[in-house]
Amino acid sequence: MKPLSFSLACLAIALPAGAAPYASGVTITGLDVSFTLNEPADSLLYSINGGAFQSLDGSSKGSKLFSLGAPTDTFTIRASKSDSVGYSIPTGSTITNPASNGLGQPTAEGGFRLLSDDSSSLVRFNSVRGVAVVTNPAAPNFGNAYISNSAAGNSTVVVRTLGDGLYSLKADQSDAFGYGNSARAGTSNQLIFGASANSPFRITAASTGEIYIADFSDANGQVAKASPDLSSFSSVLHNTVTTNSGSFPVPTGQNHGSTTAVHALVTSAGLTVYTLDEDLTTLAATGAGSNTNRNSLWRYDIGNGSTPYSGSATPLASVLLSGATSDLDVGTDGKFYLMQNRSAGAEAGLTVLGSDGISLWDSLSASRTLLGNPAATDILRNVQGGAVSLDQKWIALVLNNSDVAVVPMTAGVPDLSNRLLVNTGTDINSGRDITFDAAGNIHYVSSGQGLYRVLSPGGTTSFDTIWDGTKLSFAPIPEPGAASLAAISALALLRRRRAR
Repeated sequence: MKPLSFSLACLAIALPAGAAPYASGVTITGLDVSFTLNEPADSLLYSINGGAFQSLDGSSKGSKLFSLGAPTDTFTIRASKSDSVGYSIPTGSTITNPASNGLGQPTAEGGFRLLSDDSSSLVRFNSVRGVAVVTNPAAPNFGNAYISNSAAGNSTVVVRTLGDGLYSLKADQSDAFGYGNSARAGTSNQLIFGASANSPFRITAASTGEIYIADFSDANGQVAKASPDLSSFSSVLHNTVTTNSGSFPVPTGQNHGSTTAVHALVTSAGLTVYTLDEDLTTLAATGAGSNTNRNSLWRYDIGNGSTPYSGSATPLASVLLSGATSDLDVGTDGKFYLMQNRSAGAEAGLTVLGSDGISLWDSLSASRTLLGNPAATDILRNVQGGAVSLDQKWIALVLNNSDVAVVPMTAGVPDLSNRLLVNTGTDINSGRDITFDAAGNIHYVSSGQGLYRVLSPGGTTSFDTIWDGTKLSFAPIPEPGAASLAAISALALLRRRRAR
């Protein structure tokens, strides 16, 4: 098997809204190339050494195979699809706001196109809390999804017996590593999740393919990480006690409490970790200042040092309510997106901060401006979790009633007036976590539905996965832009004039 390296440059290209089949999990074994297609494609092609494209059967998702002529061959895999239904396409209907557990105003409906299969046992969970997808082609597990389950028990509808820990699925929702129903967690000499409904909690994928884990329990509050294949787990932040590590006040000498969300940034300078922490305060972190700013945004400058990290945390912002269930994402331009679950809508469900932690936008102020009412409640009520697409064109929010709101963004700032709401079925509490994959599909989990699901944006797209002999890259084939259309129009006009 040939080891593969990958290019990240392609991810700077804006993702066009559309149905989003793509190839991930590419492996070269001898002359055979295998990969995973995440959904059926209208057209699935491959080209060797820049030659003519040849067809593969893309009528079903799953494992695909073709052969090279020589070990030194290069190739391109292209997956294309058009679909008139998806979360980015209005249906023409309006969803009225539920009484208590949905958005605060009637909202145009976005299309519901489900890519995952609810009848598969592998997408069924009894106590699901978090979801993450590896979006970096440089990672060995590119395209894999990870799901956290916080308690042992049986799923419903399609019954299977689950454990307390993490699971992983390929982009087609098949078993990534053959663990089946067995949850992955620490062994006796590694990290072990506590007996709590929130341990583990939300998860995120680093660019290395490692999975970072928030633990929102009082007994076992922490930040942990797992290897890409879930074979090993370790603590990221230092614990000074073995029990009640997530309690308030934070145990003496400890640099964290219980965490609701985590984001890991890996660069040449090393590791930076951001958290939302239920218990940590400025007084506990620095020895001075406020002891009331719980549920704040914190930064840990770990660098290339070892973990668990015992250094101090830097407070960045305190804009969320103490005790509110909260979530965090970070855009590619460094903006922070902070979410909190507020049912009455008297506080902002979504706040956008600059990379310096200064507030740039919040949904309560934007709602009042949009509605022309300075006393209006927030449109973005009941937000349980949120995620930003790689190109920062969309933010997706999973609501308490398990519906999904999508809001387009300009320069990383939400446009609340053009929001859409995807009806995912009968309203049921609670939606838990949400994320995007590299092609712009939405992945979300709901403990009420007992499901992990994947939603398509709809529209038309083509994505290329390219092997140049040394590395893999991944890129959308963009639809004609305004400049291209203008050039085509100018050429057509010139031809008409010449024909006169």
